[in-house]
Amino acid sequence: MPDLTFEVEYLKDVQKGALVVLSGAIDAKTVPGFQENLNKLKDAGVIRFVLDMENVKYVNSTGLGYLVNLADNVDPQGGAIALVRVHPKVKVVFDMLGLNAFFKINNSRKEAIETLKALVPGGGGGAAQPQPAVAEPPAPPTPKMDTHKFGPGGGGPQRAPAGGAGTAVAMPVMQQSAPPVVQPQAQPEPMPVAEGPTVECTVCKSGLLVPEPGTFKCPRCSAIFTYVKDGKANFLPRRKLSPIQMTLTCSPECTESLCFLVALMGKKVGFPDDRALAIHGAVREAVTAIIEQAYGKNDQCTYQVLLVCGDNELNVKFADYGKRIDINSSDGSGKPIFSFARQVMDVVDLKPHPRGGNILTMTKRG
Repeated sequence: MPDLTFEVEYLKDVQKGALVVLSGAIDAKTVPGFQENLNKLKDAGVIRFVLDMENVKYVNSTGLGYLVNLADNVDPQGGAIALVRVHPKVKVVFDMLGLNAFFKINNSRKEAIETLKALVPGGGGGAAQPQPAVAEPPAPPTPKMDTHKFGPGGGGPQRAPAGGAGTAVAMPVMQQSAPPVVQPQAQPEPMPVAEGPTVECTVCKSGLLVPEPGTFKCPRCSAIFTYVKDGKANFLPRRKLSPIQMTLTCSPECTESLCFLVALMGKKVGFPDDRALAIHGAVREAVTAIIEQAYGKNDQCTYQVLLVCGDNELNVKFADYGKRIDINSSDGSGKPIFSFARQVMDVVDLKPHPRGGNILTMTKRG
């Protein structure tokens, strides 16, 4: 039996809609096929997805990032993603990372179909405009790892018109053949693309369409800017993001989720994709050292994480209560411990915990 199976049914009651029934695990082996199949549906004109995930017990960080990207990509066209019967193990990850804001989670296929119909009445679409800024801007939304160009704000990251700025680099994944997906008989007409002057966000480097002079908010990173004219814009200083503190177990699910979250936050504070990907690897190396050297691979143990973000700076602090980690030791492959982290992070500091264990601090500056 394949590690991940797909069943596709086009929805008669939802314009440009399809039901995808998944069964298996979305992991390093299956995620390329998972992406390829959904991309084929999107390229064929599907923008409203019902994903039945009752039999999906694991989704890795690459799969989560792809789902966020897909939701962002179809949103400007009036599309959406509705998830059905999400497995409890997967839902825990969604709740912890705040990903429920990107998807509609339903208890049945019928409910999901009705959700899509209500969400996009009349098959809506078109591009939204940047959100006007208010006197006291709202708290920044949950960050989105996007691999597309960005258009006008309000509805989330969007594709920019041809020639626009702000193309991000996608995280590399292993290529793998995937089972074929049946294509619809008719190709839908392409959705209209918004046009207008473009400015570059000084924080996340997105290309932003602005209709006229005024004050706006970047839909990707929530930076506030005032557009004058002729491509000239003044960006206000960003507020410091609230610290994130959590206690995690030494399970693979928590490791994947933490790496994904830290990479997202790296992009949130303005790091480019290659730097966010490097931070992802440094965090994975740190967690692996805690699990293997401090806790002897006991996945029932816990450690604490404090994530503090500012303008072009990200600080990650780990605390465990296991065995002391020798900074001069080697990892399982014989390399010096934290060798990759020391290459990509500006600060890697390991100290003994006052109550036993270790305190590891890693900092990356822009």
